[in-house]
This record gives sequence, C-alpha cells and structure tokens, in this order.
Amino acid sequence: MTEILFVGHVSIDKIRNIHGEVVQPGGAALYAAMGARTIYKNIAIFSAIGEDYKFKDVFDFEYPIIKRVKGESTKFFIVYDKNWNPKYKEVIIGAGSKITTNELIKIIRRNTKAIHIAPMNPPKVEKMIKEIRKHYPDIIISLNSSIHYLNKSTNRNYILNAANLSDIFILNEKELRALIGIETVAEALKKIKSKIIVLTLGEIGTIISSEKGIEFIPAMTAITKNLLIDVTGAGDTWAGSFLASYIRYGDWSKAVGYASFISAIKCTGWNFEKIKNLRFNSIEEAYEIIISLKEKGRQLKLTDLNLS
Repeated sequence: MTEILFVGHVSIDKIRNIHGEVVQPGGAALYAAMGARTIYKNIAIFSAIGEDYKFKDVFDFEYPIIKRVKGESTKFFIVYDKNWNPKYKEVIIGAGSKITTNELIKIIRRNTKAIHIAPMNPPKVEKMIKEIRKHYPDIIISLNSSIHYLNKSTNRNYILNAANLSDIFILNEKELRALIGIETVAEALKKIKSKIIVLTLGEIGTIISSEKGIEFIPAMTAITKNLLIDVTGAGDTWAGSFLASYIRYGDWSKAVGYASFISAIKCTGWNFEKIKNLRFNSIEEAYEIIISLKEKGRQLKLTDLNLS
C-alpha cells in the first residue's frame, strides 16, 4: 500500500570532495525516499535507470517502480570545494528523461496520501502537478526546488506555476531569490501561492509560511559541526523526511526538527549509507537520541553514537 510516492531522478554520482572521490548511487528522488522511510513505512519511488546502473540493491523499498531503459543512466559529477560549495562538472540526464507524466498518473493509487516531486525538467514538473491535480485533487503534492533549474526565465515561470499548484513547496533562500528576483525574503514569499512554503536557511533554521502566518524554527547546528563527509543529497533527504514526518504527525515543528536530524546523520557518511537501515517508530524516539548527545555536561557528536 503506497501512501507516499517519490518521483524523480535516480542517478550514478561521481563525488569529489576533501575526503576523496567516490562513485555512488544518488538522485534527488532516491535521497528523499531514503529520508522518508526512516519514519514512514509505506513508501514508493518512481524513477528510471539505464543499462549501466550497478546499484540495484538500493531499491529495497516495498514498492519500487523503477523503469529499466536502453542507454545510460542519469549521471552527475560533482566537485565540492573546502567550504562544501558544489560545482557540477558533468550532467547527463539519460534515463531520467524517460520518467513520464502519463506513466506517473497510471501508477498512482487511491490510497496515496502524498506525492513528492523531486527536481527535474521544469516543464515536466509543471505538467505532472497539473495532471495530479486533475485526476487526484485530494492528494497532497510536495515540490522541491533546485538552483540548477532556475537559470532561465522560462524555467522559473514553470517552477513558480508548479509551486502555486502545490500544497508544500520546499526551497532555500538562494533558490527563493533566483525564482522571484526579490532580495527581501518576506516580500518574495508573498509571490508564491503554495499552501505551505518551507524555506530552509541552512545553519539558521527554517521558515514555514502558510495562511496562518510565518513561523521560524531554529536549526540544530551543534550536532553536525566538523562531521561532514558528504553533503550530496542533504537537501533532498531533508525534504523527504520532512514530508513523511509531517504527513504522519501534522506538526511542522516536529517535522522540521526530525528532518534536520536525519539530514545531519546522512552527511556523516557517503551518500545515504548512514540512514539506509535507520528506522524510528516515532519522532520522540529520535528526540531521545538528540537529548542523549548532551551527556553529563559535555556535548557528544553524532559519530559517538551507534545508529546502525
């Protein structure tokens, strides 16, 4: 029984950073789904891979819908500087272009509560959300932005239209300014008509904007300080775990706190190796671990805990 469906790229990533260079599984939809299933059981993922994809063991979801197509997989070569700023050396969409709206509509089930659309080609994203709204008006639609798709005005228009049709729109401050073209955050947020806007501010925290007003939730920066191994997919992991915990509990504060925690754990290892087998029965169970980091007057680190 699929209750949350994640749609988007699954990729082969070559990552180079201060810790070395690795080739590993990745993709925004896969990272988001990995984050979500740490707290939610009925997770599905819809994506496409090529003939060269070697990491098929990562699809151990209960409901994977993975198309295998001729040609090569989606691939990214990302180089990070010492401050973790990424530079995309190579982008090959490959099999990702075979993720179609018609197939998406066919695989959706009536018991699906939410669909998360990970960053993809903006015209496709807008079309997908329009069709979901048309055929399944009661499903919660979550959309995640990416700065790499906001370089053209046409793309920005597609994303803004898609956001306005979504229930939850997740983006960061840099993406907000690129999308709207206004420096003032409060004014920029007014231009987006999504029911809930989730604006992540990195080490500062998260802003939730809705019809009830604006709420600020501080970040948990202490638990990740000097522990970063690989930040690839951190935002996608955050988005997936946020959506899953929000759907389960209906509480923004809990969802933000949980998402920050899971994303932090993810970054202490390569790809999603630190969260792949991580499961919590409740958010409170995760909070107990966070509290335990402050032990006998001293601040422990995530790496001091055995979370596997």
